[in-house]
Amino acid sequence: MGYAVAGRAGLVRPFGHLYFKPICERRAMATHTQDPSPRRPRVLVAASGSVAAIKFESLCRGLAEWADVRAVPTGASLHFIDRASFPSAVALLTDDNEWSTWRKVGDEVLHIELRKWADAMVIAPLSANTLAKVAGGMCDNLLTCVVRAWDYSKPVYVAPAMNTFMWDNPFTRRHLDAVAELGMSLIPPVTKRLACGDYGNGAMAEPSEICRTMRLLFGPQDL
Repeated sequence: MGYAVAGRAGLVRPFGHLYFKPICERRAMATHTQDPSPRRPRVLVAASGSVAAIKFESLCRGLAEWADVRAVPTGASLHFIDRASFPSAVALLTDDNEWSTWRKVGDEVLHIELRKWADAMVIAPLSANTLAKVAGGMCDNLLTCVVRAWDYSKPVYVAPAMNTFMWDNPFTRRHLDAVAELGMSLIPPVTKRLACGDYGNGAMAEPSEICRTMRLLFGPQDL
């Protein structure tokens, strides 16, 4: 399998035949795209339709402690997200915003503006369905449109969440290889008791681990 993995020491380790830049090089790329004037890092965080989206609020809250954060949940993920308790400092942008913000030719297009705004992106949780969409280049919602328009000189991390049987499916291996070729890095799932009651690999990494990985992406001068 050829995907890059965010390691415990904050490094991106290569898997298989593909080569991935170490996190120090990716950090340089992320900071290079920032405005000359000092500002906080800009992190675009997205969620797809997995029960792990119940942790999306916690993830956004943790990232917002040191970064400017905008959140892009899919329609399915909203089933698990409590909007009432969502951090007020984080803009929650949905498919409805994609269409309602455009009125006429010349207006800004939301997924393009988000691509320009962000220094880095993390998709957590990344469901099997959205992984397949991204691997195939589909762009049928705000999240996948951002990915399709993304500038891959800027880092993208993905934190999958799915049942063990889905994680072990051969399609998952192919799709992870495909997104790795784009330059995405994997925050691996963990083995535990899953929401469905099964025990196995496929649970999303904890929000604290995802926050740690994203924070290591930016040097001390950016925080």
